[in-house]
Amino acid sequence: MKGFYAAPSIENLKHEGLIIETSEQKIARLNNELDALKVERDKFNEEAQAWAEKRDKIHDEIRRIGLEAKGFRDKRDELNDEIKFLKTMKEERVKKRAETFDQLKSQRLKIKDASATKTVRSSKLLEREIAKIDWQIQTKPHSLEEEKKLVNQVKTLEIQLQVNRRIEQIKNEIANLKKEARTLKDEIQTDTSKIRELAEHSQKFHEKMIRELEKAKALKTEADKMHHKFVESKEKANTCHSKYVEILDQVKALRTAIRQREEEARTKQQTDLKRKIEDEALDKLKRGKKLSFEEFKILAEQGKI
Repeated sequence: MKGFYAAPSIENLKHEGLIIETSEQKIARLNNELDALKVERDKFNEEAQAWAEKRDKIHDEIRRIGLEAKGFRDKRDELNDEIKFLKTMKEERVKKRAETFDQLKSQRLKIKDASATKTVRSSKLLEREIAKIDWQIQTKPHSLEEEKKLVNQVKTLEIQLQVNRRIEQIKNEIANLKKEARTLKDEIQTDTSKIRELAEHSQKFHEKMIRELEKAKALKTEADKMHHKFVESKEKANTCHSKYVEILDQVKALRTAIRQREEEARTKQQTDLKRKIEDEALDKLKRGKKLSFEEFKILAEQGKI
């Protein structure tokens, strides 16, 4: 059984050289390719522009978030500077309170030593006894021995009075030191509370800053994807444009070749026409017939008349 014969396609005939494509037909085909490439190139450029706009919009959001994060960081740093200052003040107060306790210890030792010679009599009682003896010395006659004895009594009482006064002075100093220590303790507690409060606020601003930075990081990843898609679309557009330029150059070359062939054809046609006129003019000349101006001109140019 004979097989079914399939007629060859136009493309196959062209490929096998059985149908010759004219330059005009090739230009028309290439122009169709140019139109298709232009549409495809413009499509990819539009896609690239869309991706670029999305990317740039995300970049704007990243910049806004960056400013927000910077604001939180600045507030955190301001609080940290204040905390640092308060810690320095607290350390100074702790040091000063320790010095106060050392002074208290020293004063208590002094009062202990002074109390070893202290009498049970109060300063007022001692002052009255001293005044009483002074009055006796000044108002009553005494023998030298009695007067000497009274003077020694006054000296002893004055020594005891000085001890009492010194003890009272030390007690006052101790009271002042205790008061200073309590004040420093209150200030240290206030510093501690303030530092804790500021540290909590600082931590909150730090956490806000971290959250904003994490947002920016996530958005940057998204923006990078958009940029990658932008580059892909732009590369496809550039590839289409390169093919477009290449085919356009082919079309220009074909049109140049067509113009050159047309010019050559015109030149040949003009040459053939001149030769024909020349031959006819020579024939007329031989037969003695009158030449036209064009015929005369052509023969004159050739130097044949």
